[in-house]
Amino acid sequence: MNYFLHIFIISCIYIPPILGFNLVFGRGKLLHFGQTALGLAGAYGIWASFMLFHFPFLLSLLIGAACALCMALVLTWLSLRLDNDGLGVMSIALHLAILAVVLNSDRFTRGALGIPGIPRPLLLQSLPAYALLCAMIAVCWIIFMLIIERGKLRRNLQALAENHWHAEAIGVNRRWVYTIAFLISALGALTANVIFVPYMALLSPSDYGFPAMILNVMMVVAGGPGRVWGVVCAIFLLMGLHEGLRFLSLPAEMLGPTRLLLFGTILFIAVYFRRETLFPPERKV
Repeated sequence: MNYFLHIFIISCIYIPPILGFNLVFGRGKLLHFGQTALGLAGAYGIWASFMLFHFPFLLSLLIGAACALCMALVLTWLSLRLDNDGLGVMSIALHLAILAVVLNSDRFTRGALGIPGIPRPLLLQSLPAYALLCAMIAVCWIIFMLIIERGKLRRNLQALAENHWHAEAIGVNRRWVYTIAFLISALGALTANVIFVPYMALLSPSDYGFPAMILNVMMVVAGGPGRVWGVVCAIFLLMGLHEGLRFLSLPAEMLGPTRLLLFGTILFIAVYFRRETLFPPERKV
């Protein structure tokens, strides 16, 4: 029972950042891979301030939010000045740069050791209580994204994805649309790290490496770029597979590479069959 609760909790934690990523990557067709960088900046902003420098939690939360939102603004700036290929490369470079700073800043982040001993709130010590909290947050995010899907932001993102020159010509403000989309994505990443890190009782940079980026992309592509319910289903299925691999009789050092190979293969197949929706031809007028 605890194992299934664990899968449920992790899946619910992934819903806010992946739905935020789906808004930019799936609906907006912006080829960026910086969602993990948003989570990394927000997580260390919060928990390094709280655990290492002993700031009050609300102040630490504001610091983490500022870090994540600054990264979102950097990604917005890059998206307005680069084509999709350039944005993809620069977003990966940004992720690796932040990870390198974390790994080499022992005084501020404890480097590769991470930050252990992060406590859960007193009322959330049991798994059922934590599962209930995560489920409530996940439901709120699903409702929020469904509202966006019916609103002006989704239509503007879709218009910009089809042909941004023509969309701007009819009054769509590309700068503001991309800024709002990236800020929502950053808010999702921040929300996840507020509840994920206390659940694990450890903030480790290994949770924000290249495999995490691949997993984020795979969830969106497998669920259907831009589709809220499809992405939610993909999150639960892929997290069940991700955690289920622990039951295979594999050496500990082989588990990570096995996951990367398996998920890389799934991502390749999903991209192949969804290539027309993932990389649609630019609409001609």
